Amino acid sequence: MLISLKQRWLNFAKRIVIPRGEEIWESLEMLYTEQGRHYHTLEHIQDCLIKLDEWPTKISAENYQSIELAIWFHDLIYDSQRADNEDASAALFTHFFRGHELQPNVYALILATRHKVTDGMQAEEIMCDIDLSILGAIIPGKYQQYSDNIRKEYSWVTDEEYCEARIRVLTNFLAKDHLYQTPYAQGRWGKQARINIQQEKDLLSSALESYI
Repeated sequence: MLISLKQRWLNFAKRIVIPRGEEIWESLEMLYTEQGRHYHTLEHIQDCLIKLDEWPTKISAENYQSIELAIWFHDLIYDSQRADNEDASAALFTHFFRGHELQPNVYALILATRHKVTDGMQAEEIMCDIDLSILGAIIPGKYQQYSDNIRKEYSWVTDEEYCEARIRVLTNFLAKDHLYQTPYAQGRWGKQARINIQQEKDLLSSALESYI
């Protein structure tokens, strides 16, 4: 996987005229493989890139390039004990790309993965839907692997505290009228995402009862 991802990055860097592509790849690889990461890894980046490749609706060339670049950098900084990972990732991205024509757009796309308000902003909506596409995983075991890996990233939290916090997150997801912002994502992943999330919530609720 690393070889194919590296080649994709180098090809992409050449195409959009990114200097020091090899050096930046070394930073990407180092950070995405650092100890403590289990979900926010290069596997997640690869999955997001595949989803972008498969996106069926028309995306302008500039938006497509911006989304791809944002995918590479949106989780560059990840620490489950801090609340500003997106801001830190966007700041580090700017360190590498200050002055590049795509920098303002990509900076905004990285911050959009805080998953707040992106209504009406096509690139941000696509970026966020791709980032959350794992919620609608259909392949047997893939969602379970995702939820297990998220738990590992919060290994410093007790089981009871994790169940309580994770249930709140899942409840907020289920309370949304639409889990995804684009019609394509909602149609492809929306129904399965609700099934997956409800099943995880039920398992956590059962586990939480044993701690009380």
